[in-house]
Amino acid sequence: MRQKKTTPKMRKKKPSTDSLNEAVRELRGALSNFAGEVRRIEIQRGDSRVAVEFAAAPFDVTAADGDLKPGEKVPSVPEQTAVGPFKKRINRGDPEFKTLISNTNATIVFKDEEGTGADRMMTTILKTGLDALAASVAKEWSGVKLRVTEAWDENGEHTPKSLHYEGRAADITTSPVDGAKLGRLARLAVDAGLEWVFFEDSAHVHVSMS
Repeated sequence: MRQKKTTPKMRKKKPSTDSLNEAVRELRGALSNFAGEVRRIEIQRGDSRVAVEFAAAPFDVTAADGDLKPGEKVPSVPEQTAVGPFKKRINRGDPEFKTLISNTNATIVFKDEEGTGADRMMTTILKTGLDALAASVAKEWSGVKLRVTEAWDENGEHTPKSLHYEGRAADITTSPVDGAKLGRLARLAVDAGLEWVFFEDSAHVHVSMS
């Protein structure tokens, strides 16, 4: 009988230690500039692929002592407990609209995606707090400004009893935008006298006044 010729099975080449180490260095470099929530990252190295998958974690893992963490509120009570209840949604034609003022502070960047100047409209007390915060931001980071992405809301983009409708709340970041600075920005907001500060998510900090 003829002996059956067998072909040895080719074993899949495993990534070398050097390849894995290099991939890990790339991964660290990618994460160092990332300000969002990471769930899966894959790195291709030749014929090898390294994947890392994990549950979303707070992006600012290096927050300094005193800086707020994502989800943290100061004071740690519901917003309307801290600054007073919602009264009514203010529209441009309402008498209450005349109580709002336009913040023209040149040290603050206003997103104003509506193109109507609505993001500049706010109560006098909120303007005072944001102006103080803008000065703190300029001292904290060279070349960085406070950025307001939303203040008074006339388009109904928030929940029914949002204080944005009364010009008593603002959503803020830094300019240039840097998610890694939000924890510190939130602490500066507390120190500047904003009455309720909420590190809401990886995109912005929410502040409000009475």
